[in-house]
Amino acid sequence: MNNIARKLILSALTVVLTVAALGTTTFAWFTLTNTAQVQSFQAEIVTDTGIEVSLDAIDWYTVLTTAIIQDYITNDTTFTQFNHLTTATGSGTFYTLGIGGVSASPATQGWLQIPLYFRSNSATQINWSAVTLSATPGSWLSDVPFTSTSGAVVAGEPVSINASNAMRISVTGSLGTIVYEKPNGTDNNVELGVGGDKSNVAGGGVGDAGAYNYYYVKTGALVTGTSSIVTAASTTVLSENPVTTLTTPSTYGTTYGGQITLRIWLEGWDADAYNSILGQMITAGFIFNGV
Repeated sequence: MNNIARKLILSALTVVLTVAALGTTTFAWFTLTNTAQVQSFQAEIVTDTGIEVSLDAIDWYTVLTTAIIQDYITNDTTFTQFNHLTTATGSGTFYTLGIGGVSASPATQGWLQIPLYFRSNSATQINWSAVTLSATPGSWLSDVPFTSTSGAVVAGEPVSINASNAMRISVTGSLGTIVYEKPNGTDNNVELGVGGDKSNVAGGGVGDAGAYNYYYVKTGALVTGTSSIVTAASTTVLSENPVTTLTTPSTYGTTYGGQITLRIWLEGWDADAYNSILGQMITAGFIFNGV
């Protein structure tokens, strides 16, 4: 290994999540029992000379192929499907969000979580430098008039949806947790923010526009806890954000080593968290640099 390895490029961690169709034409915000089933996963992680990556700190690679990552997910009993979740931290404490409000106990599954271990004889820090998050746009026909994030919708009118607008990505390492959300305007996304009283259906609250407004129009009620929402603070721009320090491990067989945890989830409070997005494909890409 040599100093050229300081520029670690995980050039293509591309996640393709194909989720199951709902099998119904009636869409509502968390009134159905459907959750998103991952049907396929495509990923490749490539490292530069001198840095190796692993999913278990036992088998090390310069390239993590789709087959290796798929095998990891297949054998991961903690993840079988996406669920409508919310979190104030993005670092592992998730709660299920449903008609009755936020669950009292932490959820045990419902998000995708992948550990990434690094070892090197030269790099001492891992930065999260770039991310992409997208989905093929789609639409569904609303059965009632409501207000979407794009404006008033009449019954029978198609409503644009984009599953990636409701997704969040976080990376946790020794230097803390970074949560990513798509910025305002990208694919017509509207940033959720960190919380507060968002129950004002008449102006400015979660019930004002989007999936929750549809739910409110359908039910005439707000979900318990709407007045005190706390969601994870997120960034919409990444630029060499430090996520973990590589220290001297005794078991990695190199001078330096460390770990990060990558998480992907559906933020239940998001204005684009319609049940209809569960039929979409989501693609996420990541670049990490070692310095």
